Amino acid sequence: MKSSRWVATAVVATVLALCTSPGAALAQLRPAAPRGAAGGGSVVNLPHVINDSVGNQWMFHQAGWMRSQGNQPVYGQSGMITISGNQPQMQNNQARLDGESGELVFDNLPLGPVTLTRRIQVDRDDGYVRYVDILRNPQGQDQTLDVQYQTNVNFGVSAAETVDDPRRKGQSLAWVAQTQGNRAVADVFAGKGSKLAPTIRYQQGNNSVMASLNVTIPGNGEVALMHLHRTSPTLQSARDWTLGLKESQLLRELPSALRRIVANFPGGQQFIGERELLRGDVFDVVELRGGDQVRGTLTDATYQLQTFYGPVELPAARVLGLINVGEFRPRQLLVTIDGEVFGGRLSRDVIPIELTSGQTTNVPLGQVARFGYRKRTGEPEEWVFDKPFVIMRAGDRVAVVPPAGPIDVITRYGKLAIDPAALAAVTFESEDHGVHEVALADGSRFAGLVVAPQFEMKLAGMSGQVVTFPSSGISRLQFLAEPPEPGESDPTLALAGGDRFVGVLAGQLKLDTAFDTLAIEAAEIRRLARPPQAVGLDVQVTLWDDTVISGQLQEALLPCTLKSGLTVTVPVALVETYEQPEPRPSAGMIERINSRVAELDADDWKQRDRAEAELVAMGTAVVPVLKSVRGAQSPEAQQRIDQVLNALSKSKKTTGGGGQAGMVEQ
Repeated sequence: MKSSRWVATAVVATVLALCTSPGAALAQLRPAAPRGAAGGGSVVNLPHVINDSVGNQWMFHQAGWMRSQGNQPVYGQSGMITISGNQPQMQNNQARLDGESGELVFDNLPLGPVTLTRRIQVDRDDGYVRYVDILRNPQGQDQTLDVQYQTNVNFGVSAAETVDDPRRKGQSLAWVAQTQGNRAVADVFAGKGSKLAPTIRYQQGNNSVMASLNVTIPGNGEVALMHLHRTSPTLQSARDWTLGLKESQLLRELPSALRRIVANFPGGQQFIGERELLRGDVFDVVELRGGDQVRGTLTDATYQLQTFYGPVELPAARVLGLINVGEFRPRQLLVTIDGEVFGGRLSRDVIPIELTSGQTTNVPLGQVARFGYRKRTGEPEEWVFDKPFVIMRAGDRVAVVPPAGPIDVITRYGKLAIDPAALAAVTFESEDHGVHEVALADGSRFAGLVVAPQFEMKLAGMSGQVVTFPSSGISRLQFLAEPPEPGESDPTLALAGGDRFVGVLAGQLKLDTAFDTLAIEAAEIRRLARPPQAVGLDVQVTLWDDTVISGQLQEALLPCTLKSGLTVTVPVALVETYEQPEPRPSAGMIERINSRVAELDADDWKQRDRAEAELVAMGTAVVPVLKSVRGAQSPEAQQRIDQVLNALSKSKKTTGGGGQAGMVEQ
């Protein structure tokens, strides 16, 4: 089971499947994907020059790469794109000016395994160039490609840095550089909060930078990448401009069908599935089925919606907009400020709106295509799905309070009663199984069958409203934003079929070997695996001191205590490998470790140093013991324990193993 699968169901790809009956697919809501060539406009010869109002002359050459002139021409080459060593190919020396947007367009350029259309816009007032590169995959299968962009500046670089994403720790979104031409440049390769982040590579003092984005393009589909290039007076002003960009405004300038496929600028709040959410700027707006739009102030205080999981009453202050779905008996999708989507039928047949003239009119609901409220003060820039949600097969996305009682799941390991606090997610629509997939908050994941036919839950932030979700209609229960992966020190048990438990084997194992029957404490096992040609209960066990023993277990079941507190019993026949990075040493070894720990607080500093050195020499076997006793030691001893743990951690990373680092006899 792949981790991407846990998130895939949260993306509401089927989010608008609310037609005349719950769960029906809304094929009519899927507009055709944009093709590269929009048609229309005039043909221009290359190089083509566009001036802005701050003194730059932007010169565009074949395949869309550009350089600057005037106002200190700092850009030597920029907008250069490469995929798998391939650059776009052009057979002529012409491009097209779009008659409506004014963009310079390079249509359908061959680029390795894809075709490329480049739409280039110069913002004349702010003095920057915006590229939208549309990559089309002509194959029937998905393609994951490394897309690289390169910029070279004309002058030497006196200082340069990447700009970190303020919304996502550890990600960079841009490169800014101060040139010796007394101007700085800013190259922006992603928007704030984007899940698709660039890897930016450059060397201080070098006049070039390269950004890479790992992009998956669906079979016979398209993905768009947007990037920006600008000159600024100083390095600080370039950085400030980058962080001050309004992604929502940048996306609003693009056609709807193109906004939907931009992968590196977050636009999740613009779309519900394939349909764009309508929002007003100064006024609320109602769009009719014929395309007319009425502006003013929506006057309803609440919206009462009858859903198939119960009646829901939404305060208007929480509603962003509505989308009407279906031709003959339309249903309504209400979208909230938290990103919730409720589907059902409104209790009234009209939408009242006070026009800007002061007159109030009632628009028949059947004539409404969609409506949206103006942006409110304090409204979040981006939806954050970091609380419990129920995602329905019909597309509803509802924030809930998790149930108080346990959730029963039938598994290959018996019936498990899972505390909702230990649960990360349950995926009811599995890619690999006809059963459900369970992810725990400790990183465990396994297949099973949820027993409950329905779930009664309170709606979050809705004054205690209670609804009942039928299990057959649920796509995913999400209690954590993203199921975690095990940590480096977490013990894991990998099982046949892709199941994984994060926890420790418990009890004592009896192993029949060729020479004797050995009693092995499960806590002292570093690794347990079934050899490729294993028969019955054959296993190979590696102990804490790297002793390796093969034999046959006497018991067919292994008890495992999970990090979340759940206990499961696993058939040996299903085990692939068990890994415990920090096994417990034997009783004799623990006694020796504790005696050295006692010397870490000795009066003689030489004795303290010797004890610390001996603990390091004992290797990683000391780690779990030191962690367990650290809190009871003096400040001096705690500091020395930390130094031992740090030294062993560095040694482990250097050697790449988890075995003993120089075990010594005491």
